[in-house]
Amino acid sequence: MTARTAANAAGAAPPSRPATGWMVFDYGEVISWHRDVRAELAAVLGVPVAPFCAAWAAERPAYDRGATDLAYWQAVGTRVGARVDRVTANRLTALDLSAWSRARPDVVALIADLFAAGIPLALLSNAPRSHARSLRKQAWSKYFRHLLFSGELGTAKPDPAIWRVVSARLGSGPADCLFLDDRPENVASARQAGLRAELWTETTTDRLRRTALKDALGPARHVRTEGNLVPPSRWSADAVAHRRGHHSPVDAGADPGQ
Repeated sequence: MTARTAANAAGAAPPSRPATGWMVFDYGEVISWHRDVRAELAAVLGVPVAPFCAAWAAERPAYDRGATDLAYWQAVGTRVGARVDRVTANRLTALDLSAWSRARPDVVALIADLFAAGIPLALLSNAPRSHARSLRKQAWSKYFRHLLFSGELGTAKPDPAIWRVVSARLGSGPADCLFLDDRPENVASARQAGLRAELWTETTTDRLRRTALKDALGPARHVRTEGNLVPPSRWSADAVAHRRGHHSPVDAGADPGQ
């Protein structure tokens, strides 16, 4: 039984406003491992790796901000002189997504315990719309009240506009959010917008266990079930309703560009 299942079985949900505030996670290179598949992608198109990598990177900002899979891969193909039809685009998309699909067990375990400790969690990832649809199906997604993806928002990190969207979606001020990302430019942008932001490193998981998780837990307030902390059952009816509705239609698939 997961922490969330145990909590729901007890009629429990994390409090809506814990003292620690929101924790907002990046996805790639934070929750997930990354496998470089660009050589494999280039092979699908039958082009050299170096020009493919340049095209892949040059067209990525538009993809992350809402361009369709077909439009993206056709733009890449145009740059390298390769024709891309819908079947090829689907193949490239699946391979590209596979590079980001392996979650880190240590980080998922941390997220499960943060959830169980009552800390509200959100995800903010630069990811195309097709990636967003796939990532919402992953087991770890259940711990997040909000799953925000740039391809659906029409803006991406480090655009200043994205922090206004985050604050609006979370219903809280920037200073009430701790943002965690592996890219310095995204951390700097978040700080400029007023968020508390930290650069994710290989030591962050252990540090959060010593700080945020420890601070959220009080003596005799939580019990442990199958390795995960389970929050007490005395939450308000409003908190329960908020938790049950965390995968709202807006976060679960609405496309602001449609």
